[in-house]
Amino acid sequence: MPDNAEKPHWSTPVTNKLVLGCAVAPVLFVVWALGGFFISLSSPRRDVYLPVWNVLIPSLLIYLGGCTFRAKLVKWISGCIVLVCIASFCMFRAYFWWTVDRYPVMTQKVNWHDYRPFLEGNKLVKVRIPEEYAMNTAEGFPRLNGAYALYPIYAAMVQEMYPASLFQDYHMYEYVSRDGSDVIYKELLNGERDLIFALAPSKKQTEEATAAGVKYELTPFCMDAFVFFVNADNPVGNLTTEQIRGIYNGKITDWKEVGAPQSTKIIPFQRNEGSGSQTTLQKLMGDTPIMPPLKEDRIGGMGDIINDTANYRNFRAALGFSFRYYSTEMLRNNQIRLLSVDGVAPTVENIRDGSYPLVVTVYMVTARPRPENVRKIVDFMLSPEGQKLVEETGYVPIAPSSPGH
Repeated sequence: MPDNAEKPHWSTPVTNKLVLGCAVAPVLFVVWALGGFFISLSSPRRDVYLPVWNVLIPSLLIYLGGCTFRAKLVKWISGCIVLVCIASFCMFRAYFWWTVDRYPVMTQKVNWHDYRPFLEGNKLVKVRIPEEYAMNTAEGFPRLNGAYALYPIYAAMVQEMYPASLFQDYHMYEYVSRDGSDVIYKELLNGERDLIFALAPSKKQTEEATAAGVKYELTPFCMDAFVFFVNADNPVGNLTTEQIRGIYNGKITDWKEVGAPQSTKIIPFQRNEGSGSQTTLQKLMGDTPIMPPLKEDRIGGMGDIINDTANYRNFRAALGFSFRYYSTEMLRNNQIRLLSVDGVAPTVENIRDGSYPLVVTVYMVTARPRPENVRKIVDFMLSPEGQKLVEETGYVPIAPSSPGH
């Protein structure tokens, strides 16, 4: 070959772009796949971000391909798509900053001081305690705990049956407290509490008691409704029990399948394991398995599940559950609406006559032989005066209250 002849080489604009495309395309594909996965797993706005994300990266790949092979039309079209996606992403982000992040939805919280025994001006019901239920002070006062939603009942009882001197400082929590069902059953099992006010224990809690050689004694004293609710803007007003099972099993995934005029993905919230409401959902589901929730769809507190369903950033797609009294009396949030179930609304009248299909019974629970003062509390709560306290608090008595009440 002559010295002045042009030597062949592989470094040309076309080959350089081809090599660049082969190197960058797999990286972009991995970024697209992992990014989409983490957005779907952790972002409360995945319904907005995922469509943009799923178009943006593939469009970049197409654009890169158009550049590589000098396909000007492909390059121009894919380039426009990329720009539109980037602009849309920025617009959506700016929109949420103005409507949600900058002006967050106000969440409601229960002011527990309103229900503190012996606090002047509290909201506790006042009742008369017959002499026969007076405590034997020599025995000591029972240590009580209960579900958050039941606190107004037993706190009112404590205010009438316990001495005010026990509630002058934080020592009051040694005698009366409130917590989640998982905690109160554990404390009862460990002997840290003498009496709790709660729903029936879960299967796991019963098994733990059996393993410890303990048997729970349950005495029913009032009723409430297990309720499902949606954002106030959601057009759906009723679900059947079978539809609820289908939603929490994962077979029904869109509100349009249960009567909504437009297609919107259902976000079914759940509570933590061992909570009274999650246990009630499990009993409602029966043998139908519950689909595992995404991390963000497992809500810790009773108030949180209400506030998160009311919160606009869920796009009116959420379905939550709780109990009627807590969601309508203790934590009033006008951004949610209770659903009818099987065509029956969860009203006091429908709970009382049993027509609402998801009525729950509330119990006084002990794990050991009941001493005198514990028996007096149980007997009082079942008396006409105790049932009047239940009714005036806002629950449905287990038995009719005395004449005239």
